[in-house]
Amino acid sequence: MAKRSPPKSAFAGLRYVQTLSSLAVPASLEQVPEETESKTDGLKPEIFGTDDWKSIEKAVKEICRKKFFLTEHQNIYNLHQNVKNILRSRTGTFLCDCYKDWLAKELAIISQRLRHQQGSRLLQCLEELWSTFYMETVPLLEAVLHLVKPKGRVSVRTVTLALFRDIVFFSEDIEDAVHTERDSISPGIRHAILILQSVNDTYPPCKNRLRLESLAAQICSPFMGYFGLYENGELVTTSNEPAAFAKRRPSADVGPRRISRPFSVQPQQMETLNQLFKKAIRHKGQKTHGRFHQKMM
Repeated sequence: MAKRSPPKSAFAGLRYVQTLSSLAVPASLEQVPEETESKTDGLKPEIFGTDDWKSIEKAVKEICRKKFFLTEHQNIYNLHQNVKNILRSRTGTFLCDCYKDWLAKELAIISQRLRHQQGSRLLQCLEELWSTFYMETVPLLEAVLHLVKPKGRVSVRTVTLALFRDIVFFSEDIEDAVHTERDSISPGIRHAILILQSVNDTYPPCKNRLRLESLAAQICSPFMGYFGLYENGELVTTSNEPAAFAKRRPSADVGPRRISRPFSVQPQQMETLNQLFKKAIRHKGQKTHGRFHQKMM
């Protein structure tokens, strides 16, 4: 049976799932070698500046900027090997947080396209961004990082959609635009609101998810949300979920519990944690180097 050759060029998107699967593995599964963790001596410890880290960061940037094309047969496969190397290294636990930091920077750039837009024009621009992001960007990011195991109930897809919700969707006054254009909301905006409203990244729902619940109740009637049953945008039947959660909470000062990782690391703390981690590894490497010289003497 003749071996099917991959397409010479392929455009990445939700409509091309088979293309992703055909290019992810360069050969039969039996011929794919099992990678082992690369070992480094005490003088050159693994840090965040390795080629594996740089390749994943570059891929995230190119995907968000629509410069990532599946034209090379082993492109996705090589990225999978780089992700595998990172996860097996001492810095692998930071991959999710670094991914959030990389994606947040790219989404902040994308959100600039919505500045100074209002009303129907704002909704039109948002629909264009959402269509490209959901159909092309999200599937590629999932394809590159599918080896990353979800922490708790939060997967790479959930993290990606939650960042788009917080950084892009609510970068402008979308509530006022939806309320003004309520009778002529396009299918694309309806799709964005309902999909993003279903992103369950925290419990209880975070502020932005509750804002989406209010928007969903305006465009979809009846609608069942965290606070209860809505009809024509009005809450007609109250849910007992908020009251039940309030009784379970140990303190009124505790915010929504993050379920993406066992401990919470805010984006602004990532740089400090990375510096501390590098310093600890460097200190350990210096100790190893000193012991080696003492034995030689």
